[in-house]
Formats: sequence, structure tokens, C-alpha cells
Amino acid sequence: MQNDQVQENTKPIDEIADVEISRDKMLGIVWFEEPKNGGSRLSLDQIKREIEKKGIKEGIDEEMLNHIVSNRKYNYKYIIAKGLQAQDGQDAILTLTFDVKEIKNLKPQLHNDGTVDFKDLHAVHNIKKGELLAEKTAVTEGVNGYNVLGQVIKAKRGKDARIPKGKNTEISKDGLTLEATVDGKLEYDGHNIYINTVYTLNGDLDSSIGNIDFVGNVVISGSVKSGYTIKAAGSVEVRGSVEDSVIIAGGDIFLSYGIQGIEKGKLVSGGNIVAKFIQNATVEAQKDVIAEAIMHSNVSAGNSIRVENGKGTIVGGVVAATNMILAKSIGSPMGTATEVQIGILPSIYQKHKQMERSLIEKQESLVKIDQSIKFLLSKSKEIRLDAQKQVMLQKFSDSRAPIMDEIEILKKDYEELSGMLRDAQDGLIKATDTVHPGVKLMIGNTIKYVDDTQVHCTIRKVEGDIHIGA
Repeated sequence: MQNDQVQENTKPIDEIADVEISRDKMLGIVWFEEPKNGGSRLSLDQIKREIEKKGIKEGIDEEMLNHIVSNRKYNYKYIIAKGLQAQDGQDAILTLTFDVKEIKNLKPQLHNDGTVDFKDLHAVHNIKKGELLAEKTAVTEGVNGYNVLGQVIKAKRGKDARIPKGKNTEISKDGLTLEATVDGKLEYDGHNIYINTVYTLNGDLDSSIGNIDFVGNVVISGSVKSGYTIKAAGSVEVRGSVEDSVIIAGGDIFLSYGIQGIEKGKLVSGGNIVAKFIQNATVEAQKDVIAEAIMHSNVSAGNSIRVENGKGTIVGGVVAATNMILAKSIGSPMGTATEVQIGILPSIYQKHKQMERSLIEKQESLVKIDQSIKFLLSKSKEIRLDAQKQVMLQKFSDSRAPIMDEIEILKKDYEELSGMLRDAQDGLIKATDTVHPGVKLMIGNTIKYVDDTQVHCTIRKVEGDIHIGA
């Protein structure tokens, strides 16, 4: 019995490889029990078979196995396989190209000198067609992983972000950007982005809103208070009164009441201007001006001025149209100074006068330069000019040619404009009631003052003179 025990204790015991898998199946681990009594060490293939028996298939570290074969410790755990964690997809990130708080909160304009303009509150955030409104990074699908048993670990797709498409916006073909399809006012309700081509103010334009500068149409249901400015690329409609303010529109201007300008108010339109009345204001329209009364104002129209309804009166100031002026009455029984012009707008006359002044100034400058050159040349015949005078002579000589070129260009433009004034198309002035004495009539470059009351009359230019007829 004792001999059997001795034989058992001296029996060779081969090396043993113990393989285990971590609880999450992401690691394969091996450790070795040392051979005894001259037992055999495991070869690389034998170690691999032990690993295979355990079901480990993926992420096996061949370099580690080779190291273990040649140099391994006992009772030391080696990581011989690693799984690969799944990489979840990236969420899409949406970025708006504007400040959400900024378009909701009105802020006064800060000037360079530190003063604040409380009338310029940036009430409108203008957007141009094609302008970028929002963009997002693309969502990604992610990359699947695996554990050491070869089982797939599914990756989660990233969360997509919705493009906030609203009216008058368009998503790009790749689905990553949002652009405006029209010019207009940017609006954002926290869910969608909209571009509104009409800016509607339900109330008065006052200190709570400030000046308006908009790339579309503007509609104001209330009044425009004193000192404010509206600029619109489209039309402007005001359903209340307009005080001494400025309205500039690329399209038409409609005033349900009218404007009391107090000599500060101004209307400028790229189309027509329609108002119930115009008083103490400056008005310029590329097309027609239509009103029930024009009082003490400077009004010009590229086509016609029609004051036929209501009182139908033009009194005080200057009214000018290219083709036609129609009214019930012009001037007043009190002889209020009233000027009516047909043919060429006052702005053209002003430009003509400005050209004339510039031409005279340039010619006078040329005369002074010529006198200076003549003086220095005469001196050079007597004595040699010093360096300073030589520089002056050269400077005068160099400046002469550019001024002569400017004079020639001005002369040409001035003559063309003068010809336009001479050949101005004759228009028509018509009063269905009365033209009062003291009214100044001007058709083209011909002027006539009305001395006597004229009724139901038509005024034209006939054979070079202004004729007042039935």
C-alpha cells in the first residue's frame, strides 16, 4: 500500500492550461499549472485547442500566445482574447445660424460715441433668398462589436435631428441644410423657421417697436408716430395716420389717412403713392401720386399727380409731374404761393444747377492753375527757380490735365441735360374747378404766373407759350 502511494506521488503530471471567460464575455483568460515529476509542457497548438474548447473564437491575441509559449509564469493570469465594444452612432447636431433670443428681444442700437438710439430696436431680422438658416451634422449608424465567443454586439444608431422647415424655406438635397427661398422676415416659433414676406404690425409704430427696415412688404394697422422711419424693399401700407416720419419703399405706399409732416415728414416710393391727404411733407414717387388734398408740400411724380376726389385741392408748396397734374382747385383765394410744374422733375433741375455750379468751379480752378504756371514760367526766365518753386511748377502742371478732363466730361453731361430740359415733353395741367391768382405754372422751361381766377381750365404749352384754355 505504501509503495503504491510512492509510485502515485512520483508519477509524471503534465502541465495544465485553465481557460475562463469573463462574465461579460469580453475577455478570455488563461493560466497554467506547472508540470510535476517531469511532466510535459503544453505546445502552442495544445494551448489553442484548450482555448477553442472553451468556445473562444474572436479577438485572440496571437502575439500574447507566442509570448506565453516561450516565456510564461505559473499561477499568473494572461488575457489572451478581447472582445470589441460596439461603437454607437453619433447623434445629429442641429445648429441654427441665428440667435434665438436676439430675434425675440428688441435691443437699442449702440453708436460708436456710446450713445444709444432707442428708435432703432432691430424689430425685423431680415433674410435674403438663399441665406443659410440651419445646418446639421449627419447622424451615423455606428459600428457593431463582438465578444470573445464571436457573438455580435449591436451598435445603436445615433439620434437624428429634425430640420425645422417652415414656410418659404427649403431643405438641401443632402438633408443637412435649410435655406430661405424668398427675401423676408425671419420668424422662429421654437419648432419651425419661417420667412414672412410681409411684416405686419398690429398697432402703432412707436417706441415699443422702433424703426423698421425690411426686405419685403410692411403693413401697419395703427399709426406711425413722430420721428420714426420705415424702409421697405416692397410696399408700405399704413392704416392709421402718419406724423412727421419717413417712409421709403421700393414699391407703392398706401396711407389710409395721410401724412402731417410738419416739414420733416417724407415719403419716397419706387412706385405709386396713395394718401387721403399730404400736408407739410416731401413726397417723391417714381410713378403716380394720388390724394384728396396736397397742402404746403413738395411733391414730385415720375408720371402724374391726381387730386380729383374729396376736396381735390393743391395749395402751397411745389408739385411737379412729368406728364400730367389733375386737381379740382389749385392755389387759394388768399394768393398762397403755389408752384405747379410739368415736364421735368425738380430733381432734374437741381441736378442741372449743380452741374452748372461744378463746371464754373472747375473752370475757375483751371484759370488759377494757368495763372500760377504763367507766373512761375515768367520768373524762370529771369532767375533759376529754387527747388521748392520747381516742385510747385511741376505740381501745377500735373494737376492741369485731370481738371481739363473733368471739365470736358461735365460740359458734355451739362449740354445733354440742357437739351433734355429744352426738349421736355409738353404735359397737361387740368383744374376742374378753379386756378387761383398767384399760382406759378411751369411747363418745361417756360414759366407763367396766373393773374386772374381761371375756372374749369386746361393748361398746356402751345407754340412755346403756356396757354390756359377751357
